Formats: sequence, structure tokens, C-alpha cells
Amino acid sequence: MQKKIVRIENWSVVSSVIYDGYCELEPGRRLTGDVLSHTHLRNGLIYTSAIMDVDRRGGLVETRNTIYELGWVNPDYERWLQAREKAEAA
Repeated sequence: MQKKIVRIENWSVVSSVIYDGYCELEPGRRLTGDVLSHTHLRNGLIYTSAIMDVDRRGGLVETRNTIYELGWVNPDYERWLQAREKAEAA
């Protein structure tokens, strides 16, 4: 079965559906964000199944059943990423 590619907007990465803070984009984590035109879900906010693979160059994230094309990032998540980068550089 070929996986459907679905665009996710306003996305961020969390460890589970019980939000306890943001995480790095890596396997085992979950995407959350807004999707349109998903074949099995209503349009709107979703939490994905666990991330299986990340193609940073292509902007794609693969989960068990779907490949997500990363759209614009959640502004709060982007600030979190920038703060982590600054802390690591210091």
C-alpha cells in the first residue's frame, strides 16, 4: 500500500498526545498541526502516530500510515527551536 502525502500546517513536535512540551523532530515523536484533505480524518488539528522517518531536505515526515509534507511551522515551536539553538551555541 502506498502512503498518502498530506500537507500539515502550523506544525510542531511533541512526545505524545498529552502535551508536556515540545521535542526535536526525530523518530518516535509525534507531529501535531492542522491538516486538510486527509482521506481518513476531518480537516483540522491532529496528532499523528509516532514518527518513523524524517526527510529534512525534502520536508517530509513519515508515520505508520501517512507521509506529511511540512508546511509553515507553529510560531511558538519555532521560538522554542531558536531558543534551543542559542542555548547550544552558548
